[in-house]
Amino acid sequence: MPGEDERGSRRFGAFTGVFIPTFLSIVGVILFLRLGYVVGGVGLPGAVAIIVIAVSVTISTGLSLSSIASNIRIGAGGAYSIINKTLGLEIGGSIGIPLYLAQSFSVVLYIFGFAEAWRYLFPDHGLILVSLIIFLVLFLLTYMSTSIAVKIQLGVFIFICIALVTVFVGGIQAGPTAPVDAVGETPGFWVLFAIFFPAVTGLMSGIGMSGELSDPKSQIPKGVIYGLGVTTIIYLATAALLIYSATRPELLENTLILAEISIAPTFVLIGILAATFSSALTTIIAAPRVLEALGENEVIPKSDFFSQTSSKGEPRNAVLVTGLLMLPLILMGSLDSVAQVLTMLFLITYAMINVSVSLEQFLGLRSFRPTFKIPKFVPLYGAIGSLILIFLVNPYASMAAILIVVLVYSLLARKTLKQERGDVRSGLFRAMSQWAAEKTRTLPESSMHIWKPNMIVPVQSTKTLRGNFPLIKSIAYPNGRMTVLGFRPDEKSQDKKTPEENPDQEKENEKKLQMLPELVDKFSEEKVFTSYSTVKFENYVNALTVSMEAIDSQVFAPNMLFLPYKPTELHPKDMKKIIRSSKEQECGVALFDRDEEIGLGTEKDIHVWISPIALEHDLFEQRYYDLALLIAYSIKRNWNGTIHIWMCVEEDREKEALRYLHKLSYEARLPHSTDINVVTNDFLKTYKDAPEGDIHILPFREEDIEIISKIAKIEGKSQLFVLDSTKESILA
Repeated sequence: MPGEDERGSRRFGAFTGVFIPTFLSIVGVILFLRLGYVVGGVGLPGAVAIIVIAVSVTISTGLSLSSIASNIRIGAGGAYSIINKTLGLEIGGSIGIPLYLAQSFSVVLYIFGFAEAWRYLFPDHGLILVSLIIFLVLFLLTYMSTSIAVKIQLGVFIFICIALVTVFVGGIQAGPTAPVDAVGETPGFWVLFAIFFPAVTGLMSGIGMSGELSDPKSQIPKGVIYGLGVTTIIYLATAALLIYSATRPELLENTLILAEISIAPTFVLIGILAATFSSALTTIIAAPRVLEALGENEVIPKSDFFSQTSSKGEPRNAVLVTGLLMLPLILMGSLDSVAQVLTMLFLITYAMINVSVSLEQFLGLRSFRPTFKIPKFVPLYGAIGSLILIFLVNPYASMAAILIVVLVYSLLARKTLKQERGDVRSGLFRAMSQWAAEKTRTLPESSMHIWKPNMIVPVQSTKTLRGNFPLIKSIAYPNGRMTVLGFRPDEKSQDKKTPEENPDQEKENEKKLQMLPELVDKFSEEKVFTSYSTVKFENYVNALTVSMEAIDSQVFAPNMLFLPYKPTELHPKDMKKIIRSSKEQECGVALFDRDEEIGLGTEKDIHVWISPIALEHDLFEQRYYDLALLIAYSIKRNWNGTIHIWMCVEEDREKEALRYLHKLSYEARLPHSTDINVVTNDFLKTYKDAPEGDIHILPFREEDIEIISKIAKIEGKSQLFVLDSTKESILA
């Protein structure tokens, strides 16, 4: 099932795993102890402006997180996991390490907030002693079990909701107050913004448990969007309530104004304690998971130690180290000197998340198929807004934060970090300019993540190229490439007859090849970047394989050989030789058998036929149909059609096949309109009786050449036989 995890630890849903942590981290100490001060300093219009600016950047980041979370399989580490899977381990680590420190230090700040509120009730209790006791309680709860902490969060959530009700009831009953001029000098707008902004950094806690979610793709978008929406309404409503029920001097001088206007002040004081406690709890849960993820990626020393988890999936070593890091900070008694730097680090994280999504949208890669789509201006606004706010809040603290990130990146760049899956960096350099091609060689292999069609098409007649271009364009548009090889038989050639012509056509085709440059220009105008070269041959198959070897040395090497021939026109030995050469060059093969009468039909229906052999392997470990599905998705996107997936099995495997194909459709982020068909009948009979369709795509393996010949004899269908290169992945 989609929610299963190899460790068996994915057990939380959108409400408990995302919404509640987001809510509790945002509706915390700032709302209860500082919002009145902000409203008193700049009035209701200014307070609304501060809330809207801060929340708009946070919502943009939340939407970006939701979009990219619906596109990749997120592990532990939340924002760090997202950044490193998109921009690479070096950039991910340069953000992940400061993010981990920021979250760890934030826990200490929340603890001090709790201790200060506690001393309102018990003035004789020492600040350090109360802080140490609360730290010990938080540490034990997190170390013992995350599920215990989550259950406590649920209780705190209910308690805070009740406290908010008492505040609003009391404030409304208090009635409007007469405006009174503020006493003394009030802080400036950006100073108050800096005081308020830590409230919205709770977004990071909301996704910090990504490794514990049963279905992050759907749960993170739901939890984040609802969490940010509800908390924004609460802040705006509370700001209006404060200006309605309290004077400006009261707002500036009394940090407990919300408790005093409540119908149950003691209850609100306890709510403040619960809010600060919950903020610390949600953050102390999230921080060790970032450290665990850093260990899993071997970004930090002693990675094996930090990445270890208990039998229930709890990162106890990371929790222990996080606790040891916090303890001396608590004993120091103050973190005022680093508080603004921490805010800068959170803003930098926001900026990088938005940059990640902007790059994915800009590159237009086939692997970027989020089920939760957002307009391009959203991540762009989030990135630019975060960077501007960094310098507006505190230029010096911003420079310190940026220097920390640059220093960490420079250290990680010197290491040889191994990454199992790729990222978009090489794709970015490829898209920008030719000089970046050299940069891609220094980055981890990323062909699966940045895959897009780059076809090599051998032809001996421009007529063949024209006839096949509609399908080629449907596969390649808008970001794909095509390299055309125009084959001309050498005068000494004893192999002048190729699969697409006869000797009587040679002179005519020679003349038509002279039109190849003009035709290539027209294809480029269709937004399919096309290059070409001509090749003389004595032996067609040998010339084709040698040409492929030569082209493979190019920076933008083709990843797919498109053969516009019927399988029956190629000798099995020649077919095997071409396939073997393609595999050596890590190039897929697409053999197009076009029906002369049907062609591509109405360009609506794409049928993909998957062999039941796929059921013998785990979905995430071995597949042979990745290129076929990527081609189907590309065609569907350009045709605005429907993908039909077929599998023929025995009766006792029907349910198994249905589960497999539904899971495949879900994990591959195929469109919801995808039609799944499992038939308990002979394949050849089913295929023959199936709808003509507009194109039938049949993935095959090297040992299936004889079967292809049988299928090709079935009339009335345009067929595309596809062989994987193993360098593409429909799940990337």
